[in-house]
Amino acid sequence: MRFAKFKSFWVVMFLPTLMAAGDLDPIVTLPLERNERGGLHVRTQSSDGIPLRLVFDTAAANSILFDHAGTDMVSRKLGRDQHVYFPFTDRLLGFRLINQFTIELGRHTFTSNNWVSGPWKPTGLFPGRETPNYDAIAGRDVFTTYAVAVDPRERMLSLYDSGRDFEDHYDTVLQLVETNEHMAVSVSITRSDTGETQDKLMIIDTAFPGVLMFANESELEILNVDELATPAETLPTAIVVPSMLGVGRMDPIEQNVLIVSKGGFTADGVLGTAFLNNYRYAFDMAAKKIYLSER
Repeated sequence: MRFAKFKSFWVVMFLPTLMAAGDLDPIVTLPLERNERGGLHVRTQSSDGIPLRLVFDTAAANSILFDHAGTDMVSRKLGRDQHVYFPFTDRLLGFRLINQFTIELGRHTFTSNNWVSGPWKPTGLFPGRETPNYDAIAGRDVFTTYAVAVDPRERMLSLYDSGRDFEDHYDTVLQLVETNEHMAVSVSITRSDTGETQDKLMIIDTAFPGVLMFANESELEILNVDELATPAETLPTAIVVPSMLGVGRMDPIEQNVLIVSKGGFTADGVLGTAFLNNYRYAFDMAAKKIYLSER
C-alpha cells in the first residue's frame, strides 16, 4: 500500500495528553474514527464540500481519491491518464491525475497536485474487501509536509509543521530508514517458534492493521509460492507466529506476526497500527524520525 478516503466534522481542541507541554501547539487536531481495521482514519470534506473518509497512509507514495459513492463530483478536475504503481500488490493501475484538489483538515486546508483518482478495482491491496471503507488516502505528499502525532487512547491525530523537535515529549526517538521509497524502522523480533531474536527493518504503514514479516526460503515452500508472489496474495494463507517486538528503549510487546511472501519489497516486513497503537507516537517523514512513549 504505498502510492495512491469523508462528511464534515468539528474541530476538537488540543488535549494536553497528546503532548506533554504547551509549546508544541498543533496546526490542527482531528478525532480518529473508530475503525476495526486499525488505520488512521478521519472524517472531513473537500473544499467543495464533498464528504470524505480519509486514511493517513505512511506507506502510500501518492494521495489517492477513489471514484466511488461520494467522490464522483471531482470528475471535472481530472486531467491526463497515468499509471500508479502499488508495491503492496506489485501491480500497475490505471488512474487519472487530478490537476488540483483541496481537502479541509479542521480549519486548515491542504492542496496538492499529486492526488490521483480512479475506479476501485479488486487488486488484492485490501484482501477480503471489494471496495474500500474510505474515500481517499492521504499519502506521502502529506507526510512530507507535516509531522503527525497520534494518541490512540484519546483517539486524536494532530498535524504539526515538519521539523518540530518532539524529543522532550516522548520516551524514545528512532531514525527512519528509506527503503524503496518507504520509511522503515529497526525492530527487534523474538519468534516463539524458533526462540531466535533478530533485528528487522520494518516499513511503517499506518493504513495496515497488522504486522507482516517476509518469508525465508523454507517458509515460502510452506506458503506454496515463490519469492515473486506479492504479500497480499499470501495473506489468506499467512503463517501466524506469536512474537515479542521491541523498538528503541521501549519494552518488547507480544504481537502476532504474519509471515508472507516478499514481492518487490527491500525491507524485512511491515509494521502496522496493531503494534503502533500500543504507544503514543509521532512521526516526521521529512526529518526521518519516529517518536514513541508508553500509553
